[in-house]
Amino acid sequence: MVRALSKTFRRLVDRYHGPEGDDFARAELTPVAARFLTPRSRVLEVGCGYGRNLVALAGVEGCTIVGSDVSAFELERAAAERIGALPAAQRARVSLVRQESFRLPFRDSTFDLVVLWQVVEHLFGEDAKRRVLAECLRVLKSGGHLLIETPNQWFPVDYHDNLFPFAHWILPKAAREWITWKVRGKRYPPSEYVSLPGCERILRAVPDVLLLTRATRFYFGASWREAWRRLAGTRAGLKRAIFVAILPLHALLTWFGSSGDLFLPSLRVVWRVDKRGRSAP
Repeated sequence: MVRALSKTFRRLVDRYHGPEGDDFARAELTPVAARFLTPRSRVLEVGCGYGRNLVALAGVEGCTIVGSDVSAFELERAAAERIGALPAAQRARVSLVRQESFRLPFRDSTFDLVVLWQVVEHLFGEDAKRRVLAECLRVLKSGGHLLIETPNQWFPVDYHDNLFPFAHWILPKAAREWITWKVRGKRYPPSEYVSLPGCERILRAVPDVLLLTRATRFYFGASWREAWRRLAGTRAGLKRAIFVAILPLHALLTWFGSSGDLFLPSLRVVWRVDKRGRSAP
């Protein structure tokens, strides 16, 4: 089983880090971001890494894109491998900035959209999550949008680290780290997942937040039907199977003002954030 999972992860990593990964990002992120942006919008991706999502965001016509990361190596890689390969018109709209772990080098209310893609799970402890999310909201304009993609604590498979069922629910950190090492061939602290209610609780606790409103209802879509129609990226067949399996529960949860997002493998949610003492743009 471990050998099979190891092969699965290696194939996924190879696909994501190659040219196909850029295509996945364009298919998954560009249409979502475009819904919340205008040609004059400013977008920030926090923890942009090697720049795959910046390629996708640059596909939104006219927007100014900023990628920030704590790693100078990743920023150099992004500049050389991703941004440098963009068409000149898109390349001119993208910039890269080195950031501190808990401080973003931007003024308050600078951006219309802030993106956190597979970052939250690498912030260990609620205080770290709160500090980073508070910084993201500080630089976000009132009435702007926060987009988060992160593995879901309530999904019953350790989806991001090792694909073992219930590992993130029942195993101690040392055991999870050992299993992940055997599956992925690398040792690192186990990812710290968050649930949708847990993430919203942290966001609402930020003092500057007046109103937090979900702008998507199911997997970045305005509805289950839209999410199904726009489904893209890796493992599309598996995702469709999960969508079908969860549809009855999703229909039930909508009666109570919630959705099947609660139990999907990853949280893919956009929130509109209205801030205290600020007028929306």
